[in-house]
Amino acid sequence: MRSNEQSPAQDLPKQTRQQDFLDLTVQEQTRILQQQQDILNRVAQGHDAISICEQICLFGELLVPNSAASIMLFDEAGLTLNVFAAPSVPEEVVRLLNGLRPGPGAGSCGNAVYRQQPVYVRNTLTDSRWQDIRHLAEAFNICACWSVPIRAKNGKVLGSFALSSFEHRLPNAFHQKLLELAANLVSIVLVQQRTNDQLFLAGKVFENSMDGILITDPSRQIISVNRAFSDITGYPAEEVIGKNPSLLSSGRQDSEFYNNMSHAIRTAGSWRGEIWNKRKDGKHFPIWLSINGIYDKNGNITHYLGIFSDISEIKRLDHIIWKQANFDYVTGLPNRNMFHERLDQDLKKAQRKGEQVAIFFIDLDHFKEINDSWGHGMGDLLLKEAAQRLRESVRETDTVARLGGDEFTVIINDFENERSIGRIAQNILDKLAMPFYLEHEMAYISASIGITLFPDDAASIEALLKNADHAMYAAKNEGRNRFHYFTPAMQAAAELRRRIANDLRTAIAGNQLQLYYQPIVDLASGSIHKAEALLRWRHPEKGFISPEVFVPIAEETRMIVEIGDWVFRQAAKQVAVWQAAYHRDFQISVNKSPVQFLIENRAKSSWIEYLREHQLGEHSIVVEITESLLLDANDRVTKRLLEFRDAGIEVAIDDFGTGYSSLSYLKKFDIDYLKIDKSFVHNITPQSNDMVLCDAIISMAHRLGIKVIAEGVETEAQRDLLAAAGCDYAQGYYFSRPISAPEFEASLLDGASAEDSRPFQNGSEKRPDADSLKPSTSLEEA
Repeated sequence: MRSNEQSPAQDLPKQTRQQDFLDLTVQEQTRILQQQQDILNRVAQGHDAISICEQICLFGELLVPNSAASIMLFDEAGLTLNVFAAPSVPEEVVRLLNGLRPGPGAGSCGNAVYRQQPVYVRNTLTDSRWQDIRHLAEAFNICACWSVPIRAKNGKVLGSFALSSFEHRLPNAFHQKLLELAANLVSIVLVQQRTNDQLFLAGKVFENSMDGILITDPSRQIISVNRAFSDITGYPAEEVIGKNPSLLSSGRQDSEFYNNMSHAIRTAGSWRGEIWNKRKDGKHFPIWLSINGIYDKNGNITHYLGIFSDISEIKRLDHIIWKQANFDYVTGLPNRNMFHERLDQDLKKAQRKGEQVAIFFIDLDHFKEINDSWGHGMGDLLLKEAAQRLRESVRETDTVARLGGDEFTVIINDFENERSIGRIAQNILDKLAMPFYLEHEMAYISASIGITLFPDDAASIEALLKNADHAMYAAKNEGRNRFHYFTPAMQAAAELRRRIANDLRTAIAGNQLQLYYQPIVDLASGSIHKAEALLRWRHPEKGFISPEVFVPIAEETRMIVEIGDWVFRQAAKQVAVWQAAYHRDFQISVNKSPVQFLIENRAKSSWIEYLREHQLGEHSIVVEITESLLLDANDRVTKRLLEFRDAGIEVAIDDFGTGYSSLSYLKKFDIDYLKIDKSFVHNITPQSNDMVLCDAIISMAHRLGIKVIAEGVETEAQRDLLAAAGCDYAQGYYFSRPISAPEFEASLLDGASAEDSRPFQNGSEKRPDADSLKPSTSLEEA
């Protein structure tokens, strides 16, 4: 027995190892050449690869009697072999051979691929090269097997061609040439099949592409177009074949454009970009075009390929998106984004030319009342009309923008002098003060304008906008319907607000916040079992800072949520003490900012939980809110008010009568108290309009089951008039200033009785001197 390690060639007789085609008989050569010619004809005719490969197998079987031919190819991963064609091999054998992994014991095919050389096995039952699949040889009487690799043009092994014999034998020179020829033919078939597939796919892509495609010869005459070309341009293929693509020219691009295009194609081999073309019907349309030169192996251009897509819809949508991103949808004015872009350009231009720029910040006065009274639809109509009036008040070279809500800005470029700016501002005020005819309604508004100048006031956009904003608020504070120039004092005030905001962040942790209490007197009995908790801030350096100063800052910075929660807990602790020591029905009112309602937080639930945990009875706490909160009440506000009601927390409307309302909310919400604003109480006399209003408020409230508290009572006469009108409670300096909890307790211990309705005043007829406790009344004093 031969060694299993012998090379494949050693299994052959010496005289047949180096046989050439010329060693074959004429008859053998003729048969091979005829079969080769027949197969190549089928390849040229585009026959199916499998059918051709099966013919190759049958040809091999015909020339080698008592044998079966098979072709195995690698899978896509290049790891295992599968049968591609084997017309005479039983299906069961095919199934067992599929997934064959090449290796030293993987049979003739597995070895030929593994070693990348022909493998001729005379006896499959004893040869070690068949040890892994010997069961196939035994089961199907495979005695011998000859296999050669199938290679691609680059030499890569694609698979194997094999002849399995049912008798023990080795191939002669003719057989070897037959195997070599068959492997080469299979390689040709596979390569051609891949080429055909690629050509078929390319043809399908060409014809079914959504992009228009045209191919020209080197002289730029069109030789082929696809269906999309005709769909996009309106030209059928027969009308453009042989013509120059210039028939599509719209005339929008000049000769320099086309010269640059030609230069790019000559030097770089391609060009791509946006261009306007003309359809057959004469309409212009934009396309995105790519042009590539096609080169032969010598580097000469043989064709030009143009691929284009109609981008009309993309440009339309881009314009819509750009407009939505840069213009206000209600007024059509530039929005905040476009305003910033234009202002940046105007400032750079002014800086180059040494010119000035004026920025107006315009806020419509009382616009909210229009929305509240007539709805947002009418409000939008007013905004549109206001925008038109603003446009008419300035030049076309100036910019009018809407920043949002009822806020507008104007950029005035290259103006003559400051007086001309004043004239423009006054013209705007006059136009906006004219009546607005909104469908069947007539509305009146005014405006407050803040003005800042570049480069005098500031050099950056951010600083200029802050300046204009400060100046606008100054105009509002001076009574509205006016304009105000920015001054350095405003900047100082803004800086002071910033410092106060920073200091306020540490006020709670630093125990700087305190609660003072002002008694609420029962006018019928003179007894006191109510008080309003009032927030005070004793700054370690500045002393007392007025709530009028720091509360708006706390609201702007959203610190009011944390501060409000602290106020509630302090008041709840205090009411528990006073209920136990003085009156079991004692009640404390706390103010709740609208900002606390509008910001999502757990304060509302924790307040209720806190009352339950400390076993405080119902009606221990009153939450005071403003009319404006109810005018804008959304589902969140409504839900929280109902939660307070269900938990036994009563609700009072503070500063009642100063809002702009139909009072319909009194029917909607379960309100416990109305607090008459001190502006009505201050000048009350028996026959005054204020007395009439107070009497009307009291009467209306009682009919709705609501009790009334009068604020700002400072004289005995005011007290008596309110009591005679049936007012339930009163508070004010006539009874007591806001005082600390120990002072409040001391006064209660002194004995508050119904006989003396000023129990906290110790008999004094004068309003108490509270200079030591009086908070600052302005930001400057703070």
